[in-house]
Parts: sequence; C-alpha cells; structure tokens
Amino acid sequence: MKRILITGSPGVGKTTLIKKIAEKLISEGITCKGFYTEEIRQNNSRIGFDIVTLAGNRAPLARKSSSTSDERLPRVGQYVVYINEFEKLALPVVGNTSSNGLLVIDEIGKMELFSKKFKTAVTTVMKTRNLNVMATVPEKSNILLITQLKEDKDIELITVTPTNRNSLEEVLLQKLISKDN
Repeated sequence: MKRILITGSPGVGKTTLIKKIAEKLISEGITCKGFYTEEIRQNNSRIGFDIVTLAGNRAPLARKSSSTSDERLPRVGQYVVYINEFEKLALPVVGNTSSNGLLVIDEIGKMELFSKKFKTAVTTVMKTRNLNVMATVPEKSNILLITQLKEDKDIELITVTPTNRNSLEEVLLQKLISKDN
C-alpha cells in the first residue's frame, strides 16, 4: 500500500492536486474517501475555511472572529477553529480504515491537530497497511506529528512547486494505481 505525503508552500496547489487525483480515481471506479479544506471568501477577502468530504458534505473548520462567545475556542492567527464541527465530519471518514482504495486527508495541519481524536486517527491510519493514503502537510511546521510523518521511511514525501505541479497529477496517479511502485 502507498503512503504519500504532499507538501509545498501555501497556495502552490496541494489541495487542487489531490482533488484532481481523487476525481480521476473515482471516475475509474476506485474507491476514494476523505476530505479537503476549502478557502471561504467574502467580498474578495478570506474569512475562513471549510472541511468538505469527497462525498460532498461540508462543515466550517475555521472563521475569522472577534466575538467574545468564541473566546474558549482555539485560534490560529485571526481564525477560530471549530473542533466539534471538524470532528463530526472528519473522524468518521478518517477513522474507518476497513476499506481498500484511497484515503485523502487535506490537511494534517495546525488547525486540524487541535483535535486530539484526529491526531490519534491520523497516527493509526498511517500505520494501517490495507489502505492507500494521500495527505497534505504544511511545508514548514514545528508540530511533532508532522515532523515524524515527513521523516517516516515508509511514507513518500513529495514537494509541490510551481514548476512541477502540472506534471505531478499523472506521476501520482501512476504511483497509486501501479502495483510495482
């Protein structure tokens, strides 16, 4: 089984890449489950992020907030992270390691890792041998789990750049489909 970790600078196209790969595999009849994060904009300004499952379910992950009612929620910069909403959508998908196919996790990052349950699920999934996993992580992070995943010899680390992002889709599809790689 394949374990692929995709990294790269913010905005380079990691999420776009994994969405294209999942869509292509699904169109070829290969089971894919998982989620991606989507930027939410209002009046040309980013106001937050949603989590969207490959099945099309959606929930807020984070929003800009100055409300005092959000004081107890974790923050990343100007964003309040909605752990409960994230867990309701992400955990059933990531925690179910019983099927073949591809599990997509976008992303294993600071916001998502406020959830201890998600951190545990990711750790378990990355050790499960009956499932292909393709996940994204930030290029720069001092979070221990992300560092450990990047250094794991059983996980292939691929860096997306403006130069290679258009050619990586086919390369990754071959890796995920091929039994030899």
